[in-house]
Amino acid sequence: MNPELAAVALPAATFQQVYDTLLTALGRSFYIMGLALVVLVAALLAVVSWRLVRRVEALQAALDAERRRKGPVEDRSREMYAALERTLQERAAELERRHDVVVRTEKLASLSRLVGGMAHELNNPLAAIVGEATILRQRCTQPELSRGLAVIEQQATRCAGIIRDLAAFASRELCEVQPLDVRALVEGALSQAALAAPAQQATVVRQYAPELLTVSGNMEQLQQALANVIDNAYQSMAAVPGRLTLRTQRAADGRVHLEVADNGAGIDPALLPYIFDPFYSRRANQPSPKVGLGLSVALGLVQAHGGKIWAESRPGQGMTVFIELPAAAEEKS
Repeated sequence: MNPELAAVALPAATFQQVYDTLLTALGRSFYIMGLALVVLVAALLAVVSWRLVRRVEALQAALDAERRRKGPVEDRSREMYAALERTLQERAAELERRHDVVVRTEKLASLSRLVGGMAHELNNPLAAIVGEATILRQRCTQPELSRGLAVIEQQATRCAGIIRDLAAFASRELCEVQPLDVRALVEGALSQAALAAPAQQATVVRQYAPELLTVSGNMEQLQQALANVIDNAYQSMAAVPGRLTLRTQRAADGRVHLEVADNGAGIDPALLPYIFDPFYSRRANQPSPKVGLGLSVALGLVQAHGGKIWAESRPGQGMTVFIELPAAAEEKS
């Protein structure tokens, strides 16, 4: 080979090696730079993600703190709203009840005036009928006619009793007032009711207060009021073995508390507000209420003495009538 040509070829080969070396170095450099770039981007993403997570956690913590701060307030607001709603419902029910009481009171006042006039007009002719029937029955010698006159006398006497109830309902003025022994008052009313319903059989349970209880009032009027309540209890127990419970005690406010409880058929609680209306009465095994004045008279007489009367009952569990009367003045002192 020509030495000159060999000398020229040698640098060319060296140039090729240098070129290949440069290319290899550049490739490695680009690889390293790419890898470094990837690592840098990954690091930046990690930092950004970490900061975002911390920011979200901070926001969540702030939100939780705000909820904890507002939680009691919101709970209190809900409680206040519920309490306000209950209060409004109770007030609405109370207003409706008072309106019903006012309407019924006006009706009772009008009815009292009408009934008082009717009782006065009917009393005199009815007394004449009873007197004449009694005289004719005593003079009659025919048995059949005598029985008919006895029926006339009996029914006329019954009508006279109804008229007395009407007069008592219409006139609620107090007569002579004196201190009264409550136990004697209840026993007298029990005897009076037993005379009015001699066929009624009932076990009487007495649960009287051990101490002496006295009230100021008229013996005849209060005894009549209690007798009417007891008679109403007797009527409700006509179909069952009767158990009449009489209780007396002193209330926490010093008033005298009386109860008359029976084990009769009871009454629907929805009808309780009306049992003291005139011409309403409950009797056993009757699909609808019958007319009567007993509890209406009791209501008027108790209220005239400054007392209260109400009833509680459940169907099939009997009824209890509660009466509260002011204690006698000397007993209070």
